[in-house]
Parts: sequence; C-alpha cells; structure tokens
Amino acid sequence: MRDRKGVLMEKALMGGKLTKKTNRPIVLASIMLAMFMGAIEATIVSTAMPAIVGDLGGFSLYSWVFSSYLLMNSVTVLIYGKLSDLFGRKPILIFGIIMFLIGSILCGLANSMTMLIIFRLIQGFGAGAVTPIATTIVGDIYSKEERANIQGYLSSVWGISAILGPALGGILVQYVSWRYIFWLNIPLGIVSIIGLILFLHEKVERKKHNIDYAGAIFLTIAISTLMFVLVEGGTRWSWFSYQSISLLLISVIVFIFFYFQERKAKEPIMPFSIWKERSIFIANMASLTTGIMLIGISSFLPTFVQGVMERSPIVAGFTLTAMSIGWPIASTLQENYC
Repeated sequence: MRDRKGVLMEKALMGGKLTKKTNRPIVLASIMLAMFMGAIEATIVSTAMPAIVGDLGGFSLYSWVFSSYLLMNSVTVLIYGKLSDLFGRKPILIFGIIMFLIGSILCGLANSMTMLIIFRLIQGFGAGAVTPIATTIVGDIYSKEERANIQGYLSSVWGISAILGPALGGILVQYVSWRYIFWLNIPLGIVSIIGLILFLHEKVERKKHNIDYAGAIFLTIAISTLMFVLVEGGTRWSWFSYQSISLLLISVIVFIFFYFQERKAKEPIMPFSIWKERSIFIANMASLTTGIMLIGISSFLPTFVQGVMERSPIVAGFTLTAMSIGWPIASTLQENYC
C-alpha cells in the first residue's frame, strides 16, 4: 500500500496542481471577526454621534453620517456579489476589509462633519463586501448539513455586537474619545485579513468575464438619487419642491434603464429570476421592513437620551443595548422553532 507521500508525488508528476486545504475553523473565525467589525459599526457610532456633533458641529448633517455609509453599502452589495462570482470570494472580501479599514482610520481623523460623511462613504464602500461575501464563503466551505450549525455562529456575531457595541461606544466616548470607536476596527480587520490570506484556499474557474458595468452605474445613480430625496425631503427641501420631484423622477427613469439593462446583460448584476422564488422575495421584504424600523430607532435613540433626557453616553449606550437584547433572543427562537 502506497504511503501518503507517494500518492502526492504521483499527482504532482501527473501534472495536477496540488491545492492547499482550507483550514475551516480558522477561516470561520476570520469571517466572524470581519462580520463583527461591520456589525458593531451599526450600533457603536449611534452612541457616539451626540459627542461627534458636539465636537465637529453640523447637526443639520447628522443623518448623512448614517445615510452615506448605508448608501455605499447597499449600492455595492450586488456589485461585489457579482465580482466574487467572477474573480473569487477571497480577493473581493480582503479588498472590502482593506477599504473598510482605510475609511475607519480616516473617520477617526475627521475634523468636520463634511469630512466625516465623505470618509463614511469610503467605509461603506468596503462594508458592502464584508457581510454578503463572508456568508457566501461559509456556504462554499461547509456542506448543506453543516450550514445550519454554522449559521448559529454567524447569528451570534450580530447578537454580541448589538449588545456590546452601544455600551462600548458609551464608555469610549465618556472616558477616551469618540475617535476610538472607528479605530477599534483596525486590529480586528488586520487579524481577519491574515487569517483569510493564510488559511483560505479556493479554486477560481478561469474564463472570459462579462462585467455588467452599465448595470452597476445605473444602480448606483438610481439608489443615490432616491436616498438623496429621502434624506433631504421634508427638511431642506419640500417634498413637492422641484428638487425633490426632479431627483425622484431621475431615480425612476434610471431604475427603468437598469431593468432593461439587466434583461439583456449576459451576466447581470441582479438576475430578476431570483425574485420569482417566493422565499427570497418574502425574506427580502421582511429585511427591508425591519431594517427601516431598527436603523431609524438605533440612529436617533442615543441622541434623544443624551440631548433631551440629559443622560451620559454610557446610559445612552445601555439604553440601546437593552433594545438590542431582543435580537439574539429572536434569533435563538427562530433556530429552535422554525
């Protein structure tokens, strides 16, 4: 019986390139770190926003700190998903983490609200790759039977970040500086990148790529103009002002262009056939509804506690933490009874 070394030597001589084996536990830990980095950002910034506004001024731009991040995040998710199919998950995820870290460093160095908003765009540009690509990698390296258990680990990341983020943000703001809430991401991201580079090995099918650049441009313009109307409408502009109506009309027209572009594209960014799947449609509508409610509340609750109730950042953080406790509880109930 041939030993293992002999078998490997035979494969090498036959011209087969030996592929290193992915270390799944370490890759999973690296993915969880990357997801935690993005998940905690959603809650820790909310707690620090009153201190940021007090330091930098520009309260009228308050909502844009969140909107700019979410804008780039939502616009790039589909683009990153398609690029990962073409070029592999690993390089796209690492690129996203690097961009997120660059944005985080710059956010901590911001000297005005305008600078902070621009740097949040960069941060959101990287965040768009983190959660979806990380989840896809888990689907690639684990079998269908194993994914149910692994999903519990990924869900715990959101539960832990929802509880830890606001409290940690309050402590950093009160005793150190709000700038450290952004710099906290740096060691997490670096460790995650090292783990992915060293222990994730994937085989990418080499073929001629047909990237839907037109679809990506149409999607970016459509969502950007729509969000601009939603943020500025009713505040700086009247809902029925020519600015609001013009941008809304542009958004609708570009969405129509995007629809026809995706119908004719060889490799569309968003194949519309997936929406025919009832489970996918219902899940996305549920995510949209809950996202609107949770993000809206978590963005402004700490400001209300600190500005109106005149409580400390730590109290504001724990207030948001109490609201977030329901997330892991609901996730646990879903895993057990659904």
